[in-house]
This record gives sequence, structure tokens and C-alpha cells, in this order.
Amino acid sequence: MVTAPFRFLRVLPAALWLALTAQVATAQPTNMTPGEVALTHPVCEDAQGMPAGWVQHFRHSPRAPYWEGVMGKTFWAVHHYCWALIHLQRAARPGLPKQDRDHMIRVAIRDFYYVVNEAKRNGEDQFVLLPELFYRAGEAYILLKEYPEAIVEFERSRQAKADYWPPYVAQAQLHAKLGMRAQARDLLDAGLKVMPGEPALLEAMKKLGSAGADTRASPGGAPRTHAAGSSAAATPR
Repeated sequence: MVTAPFRFLRVLPAALWLALTAQVATAQPTNMTPGEVALTHPVCEDAQGMPAGWVQHFRHSPRAPYWEGVMGKTFWAVHHYCWALIHLQRAARPGLPKQDRDHMIRVAIRDFYYVVNEAKRNGEDQFVLLPELFYRAGEAYILLKEYPEAIVEFERSRQAKADYWPPYVAQAQLHAKLGMRAQARDLLDAGLKVMPGEPALLEAMKKLGSAGADTRASPGGAPRTHAAGSSAAATPR
């Protein structure tokens, strides 16, 4: 016999069920402070669901039309990106239990991908923040020591915008950490071909140096995959 609550679940429309379960995967940080928001991205001051309280006051930021012009319809999902950045700030606080820290990082990754997937649903494959979203997800995976997943995200970031330097540096640093200095050097060389004279790439190459052992072995493990679109534009901070 099916009890009443379960009968309700059986008839729940699929779209509503997906909306409800999506809330489990993402989370709005509580008690966000102006200082935390200031360390995110300028768009976060005007995004819905942020401390400015635009939605709570039943109105949008006066700068919302500008951001929608820059970002398209996906601007209305960008608060998840802002939430993710704040979760990562909080995950870096000293003394936080590892379980809480890892949970915050995973929630941040899901919020990054909420925006990625929203851009895909909106048909906005050129969404301006895609390269950064992938890059930030890669950084988060490094914090979890899930290196193959991090590399997948850095590669997606470069595919979205070949002349966006942060994923080149981050992946090269990861390769160097894993003893794969030749791979790190090759990656930085590839970046310099696209961005000749880029100071961040030159500095990373200088730090890499020429010493150290090298191995061409993979970091190991099958990377996790996410549904994602591609892009050719970004607004690196």
C-alpha cells in the first residue's frame, strides 16, 4: 500500500520534482556580509538573491539591464556563481572541520555548474563567464585533491576561451606538483603561443624552472564529467 506522502510524490510533475531536487544540490550562504560580497565579482552587487535584497524588495537592481546586456538571460542565474565564491571564501577559514570544508567546496562546484547548465538551457554558448566558471570549478577540485577532475575543468576553460591565462597557470602548477614538469612547460608554451608576452604565463614559466623529475603518467583515476556548453569569451578578473 502506498502512503499519502508517497502518492503525492508519484504524481508530482517532473519539472517541479527537478526544481525541488535542484535545491538540494545548491545552497544560498546565510548571513552574507558586504566584505564577502566585495571579494567576489562586481555583478554580485546587482544579482538577485544577494544581500542588496533586490528580489526581497520586489524590484531589480537599476544596473540589471546593463548586466543582462552583457550576460544575456543567464544573468538571472548568476547569483549561484556569487554564492559559490562566498562558499569558497568560507571553506578557507582556519579551524573549519574537514567535513564542513569539503561540503562547502562541493556545494560551490554545484553552484558553478548551475550557471553553466543554465547558460546551456538558454542557448548562450558564448556566455561571458563560462571560462571562469570552469576555471573556478577546477580550483575547487584541487582543494578536494581530485586532480583528474580539476584537469578536465581547466581544459574546458581553455576550450571556452583560448586566450584566458588562469587555467594554463593552474594546470601547469598542478602538473608540476605531480612531478610532470615537462607537461607543465608544454602547457605554458602553448599559452604563450596564444598570448605572447603574457606576464602571468612568463612568471609561471620562471617559477617552474628547469630542475625536477618528470613523469608523463596521468594523475590517475577517471575524471568526473558534467554537461556543459562551450564559449569563446570571458571576463577574467
